[in-house]
Amino acid sequence: MRGVEMVLTVVVLCGLGVLLGYTEADLVLAGGGLADDNADVYGTIVDLAGGPGVANIGIITTASADPLDSATFYQDLFINTYGAASATWISVTETSGNADTQEIYDLVMAQTGLFLGGGDQARIMTAWRRPNGTASLGMSAIIALEAGGGVVAGSSAGAACQGAGPMIEGGLSYQALRYGAYAGGYNPDYPDDLCYDELGGLGLLPGYIVDTHFSERGREGRLIKLLLDTGFSGRGLGVDENSAVHIDSNGTAKVLGTAGGVLVVDVSSVEMLAGDYSRFNNARVSFYSEGDVFSTNNDGYMMAEWKTDLTGNEYAQTAPTSSNIFSSPDANQREYGVFREMSTQLWDSKQSSSVHDSYEKNPTFVVTLNKSDGIGYGGYSSSTAIWVLSYHRMAVDIDYM
Repeated sequence: MRGVEMVLTVVVLCGLGVLLGYTEADLVLAGGGLADDNADVYGTIVDLAGGPGVANIGIITTASADPLDSATFYQDLFINTYGAASATWISVTETSGNADTQEIYDLVMAQTGLFLGGGDQARIMTAWRRPNGTASLGMSAIIALEAGGGVVAGSSAGAACQGAGPMIEGGLSYQALRYGAYAGGYNPDYPDDLCYDELGGLGLLPGYIVDTHFSERGREGRLIKLLLDTGFSGRGLGVDENSAVHIDSNGTAKVLGTAGGVLVVDVSSVEMLAGDYSRFNNARVSFYSEGDVFSTNNDGYMMAEWKTDLTGNEYAQTAPTSSNIFSSPDANQREYGVFREMSTQLWDSKQSSSVHDSYEKNPTFVVTLNKSDGIGYGGYSSSTAIWVLSYHRMAVDIDYM
């Protein structure tokens, strides 16, 4: 019922917005690793920018180590595969020094949509933000285009730069939990430490820190820790690979793609515990997958119509456990998406909680997942016929030994 109430509210707000003449603004945030044939994502971007034969897509590849080559790839993809009327390279690179010019401002504003490619989000902010931390003319144009009704999309680094909170630049979950988060950006002397840009990103998604390549690389711990260490008052949004989320101007978000999903992290009710390393209870996480809709403004949600409440209908008696919950790159055999797999399998079992360990030792972090006052959903995908799970408000406790 709660999810239905949210959707009814969104319908009313959307109708009121049209009546009052408000413009529609859209973000499409992809987690990286987008397949060329992911029409759910690329097709949605083109549709939001005006549709095939109409959409004028500005290609921003500042994050790439080879911006021109990346731009050429996306130009071909948007025009020849997805039917955009044009795909124009916005030729701002990390060293071009031209983001603060009227020419770039006008070029950005001439588009009906923008796509920011992957690479390193620090390159984006170095190029598009002035040295004093204020927005360049070009960055102001990106903000103005989105506010005026254009779609701004991004994948990997191109999505990670769009949050309004501190911008993640790197780090692994284990190091984040052991050492904490460090301002000032990436430090090559400590490449695995959690580092962030305290000035933030483009600020297009108020109230959120965005992370990408999320489940696959076990980034759950680092996003929770960044929220805690910075005291950021909003939430975290982690987007899986070959998946995306479309967020409209009302804050209504829909998961795009079938490969993964989106994890929303809320630390507002966390209880911090004393210790030499990270210890806390009651971080809350919600995993939304194919076809799900949720609100970025509150806890409202509506799962895909082909998913049903799993309560009393769980498949397994017991849930599996893992000794590599954060998909450590140091493991003898790399595992991807372990946290996602362990959490969804918990929801499809009769158990109320499951306990997992980090791969790294000294200390070993112990992660307890608890579903006792959340709710899980499952169903066979209407597009792939694969069993797909989602859940809302699972508790995460972290300790060490």
